[in-house]
Amino acid sequence: MSNTVPPRSYRIIAVVALIWMAFGVMAMVLDLFTDERQLAELDEARRQLFALRPQWVFALYVIATLSGFAGALGLLLRRGWAVLAFTISLVAVIVQFAYILGVMPAIELLGFATAATFPFVIFAIGAFLLWYSFHAKKKGWFV
Repeated sequence: MSNTVPPRSYRIIAVVALIWMAFGVMAMVLDLFTDERQLAELDEARRQLFALRPQWVFALYVIATLSGFAGALGLLLRRGWAVLAFTISLVAVIVQFAYILGVMPAIELLGFATAATFPFVIFAIGAFLLWYSFHAKKKGWFV
């Protein structure tokens, strides 16, 4: 344990991370409660992908999102367990998107740019937050 005070940027990054992860939780909840009327409003490609997605992939989505939110909360509270939470989140993201992009016909149905852009952004942010939490731990910013 350390009393090292992190720089102002630490709090900014932690708050932005928590907001980002809160949006992820909201998106996950909306996905969970998607009904037939909402599915009918999607284009055919997205309806097909929704129907083809196995429940275990959705479970990974839940794990990635909730552990990412926990990691962001841990970062804000300056807790070392943020590293573990971000690790779990990033592993779940990698497996989830590897399946969606590598096994499911997402690229075939949506095209590479549409199918891969947002997953890449999510991965990049998750990787940054994991690295940043390791960095914070090394610097002694956690209490």
